[in-house]
Amino acid sequence: MKHIVALCTAVLFLCTTGAAAAQEALQPTLTLIGHAHIMITTAEGTVLYIDPDTVKGYTYERDADIILVSHEHGDHNQVKLVPQAEDCQILRVKQTINKDGSYNHFTLGEITIIPVPAANKNHKIDQTNGYIIQFDGITVYFASDTSKLDSMADLQAYNVDYAFYPIDGQYNMGAAEAMECAALVGAKHNTAIHWFSANPAAFTPDNLLFMEYGQTITLEAIQTD
Repeated sequence: MKHIVALCTAVLFLCTTGAAAAQEALQPTLTLIGHAHIMITTAEGTVLYIDPDTVKGYTYERDADIILVSHEHGDHNQVKLVPQAEDCQILRVKQTINKDGSYNHFTLGEITIIPVPAANKNHKIDQTNGYIIQFDGITVYFASDTSKLDSMADLQAYNVDYAFYPIDGQYNMGAAEAMECAALVGAKHNTAIHWFSANPAAFTPDNLLFMEYGQTITLEAIQTD
């Protein structure tokens, strides 16, 4: 009888542990690898990388299912650095922006990818785009290399959960202008990227989510009335 009880206890423990592990595995995550390089892992385990770049000390542990390149500057398009699944899909501007200036939308498995405008004096609007990325009830806005655009106000319609803005003030807008963009978009979390020599502490919008390079967070959809 004791052996039966012990066996049942062991089975219950394994089931409980397995359920807890499965629940943990179902949480989508986002890693700010460095500069403008981001990794997203969905609840189904799909791995998406944005704007690959050389980041000192970072080691890739997951193969890419999807790679997004917002424009072809060398600090954003180092696709060969990223280990890729056999069926990895890579989206670059030649796939996302049409000659007439319109944008192509993509549904890849559980992920919806919506290119959106990005531009400034260093980045032509027909050669650069940001991304709205939707999965697991979560919406991420990756602004790409850009300065403030009036069209950013239209992104409020996407009810963005997490937004990422460049703040370098050299090739793109600085922190103050990026905060104006954050106010236009109205995301629930706002994070500075693409710092170069700029001080990320200067970016202080409402709903600030400061992330260190290399940091990983669990993503959550926040319901609003």
